[in-house]
Amino acid sequence: MHSGCRIFLAMAIVLLGIGPAAAQGRAASVLVEEVDIRATSDTSPIIGQLVPSTQTDVASRRPGVTVEVLFKVGDRVAGGDPLVRLATDLQEIERSSGEAALEVAEAGVSAAEARLALALQGLARQERLKRSSAFSQGAFEDLQRSVEQAQSELAQANAEIRSARARLARVSFDLEQSIIRAPFNGVVIERMAQPGQYLNIGEAVAKLLDIDALEIEADVPTELIAGLTPRTEVTILFASGERGTATVRVALPVETISTRTRPVRFRTDLSGIDPQLIAVGKSLTLQIPVSAPRELLTVPKDALVQGPGGSWIVYVVVDGVAKMSPIKLGQAAGARMEVVSGLSPGDMVVVRGNERLRPDQPVNATPAGG
Repeated sequence: MHSGCRIFLAMAIVLLGIGPAAAQGRAASVLVEEVDIRATSDTSPIIGQLVPSTQTDVASRRPGVTVEVLFKVGDRVAGGDPLVRLATDLQEIERSSGEAALEVAEAGVSAAEARLALALQGLARQERLKRSSAFSQGAFEDLQRSVEQAQSELAQANAEIRSARARLARVSFDLEQSIIRAPFNGVVIERMAQPGQYLNIGEAVAKLLDIDALEIEADVPTELIAGLTPRTEVTILFASGERGTATVRVALPVETISTRTRPVRFRTDLSGIDPQLIAVGKSLTLQIPVSAPRELLTVPKDALVQGPGGSWIVYVVVDGVAKMSPIKLGQAAGARMEVVSGLSPGDMVVVRGNERLRPDQPVNATPAGG
């Protein structure tokens, strides 16, 4: 372009009131986050592994022959799901016998109540004759003994009812325990029962692991234990690059002299982690704090744009315009970076759409996650 043309274009921009920002075209839509101060500390990587907090052998509560096994190794089961069915032939016979015994006992109570009522009536009639010549002291005493005997027979009949009901309750328990159920939600990691197998009381049929209640265990140097109070939060990192958080549950009171370490248990939520990475014994890295927390001015890593010569810049939104700001970075702080200079708390920086921005370009800013 000739110099005369460039001068003419510049004059046209001035006369029409078109500034440098307007010359960039339409306002760009971007996402922004706030520059803020966060507490952080230096960390040391420690290798840990996933361990079960709930794992059990599911056992039979009565003896019997296995009729059906309703699971395979690797199945996910819910608490209360049937795992094994035992034969119930004998229990059904015992229940019928128990119901008949209960009926006999109830009939015995009715008969004893009738005998007692009759004895009481005879005793009452004899008592009314006490003032007459028809009264007999011997007959009166015989009737008293008849009442006592009838009362004893009624007590015995009631005891037989209780005994019959107890036998029926035991049979009902055995029938209920003929279905061995999962005690909690989990994954079957071992199967011990086979169809036709005779089980004794307490014999295991399956090993069940609560995969949703895994914890992390790591051997932590004793000099770092003081900084791991209950509910201290640490970052965890899988070999695949996936990240998460864990909180200290307890530092176990056991020390390995040769390594000067103590085992520490961490709670963690693995719901956002790839299920293929979740397994007992799976190793991961924990970032254990080695210094007291200190406050840092931080910026999201997504806000960083590589500048010339390896420097870093960010775009700060001021009055609807993206202002380029060179910054100096410090240490990493999770998904953020420490800012040594170039920004202030409360600055809104572009975290999405910054790769296409130009200095002083108008923007329509939306808070990230808003």
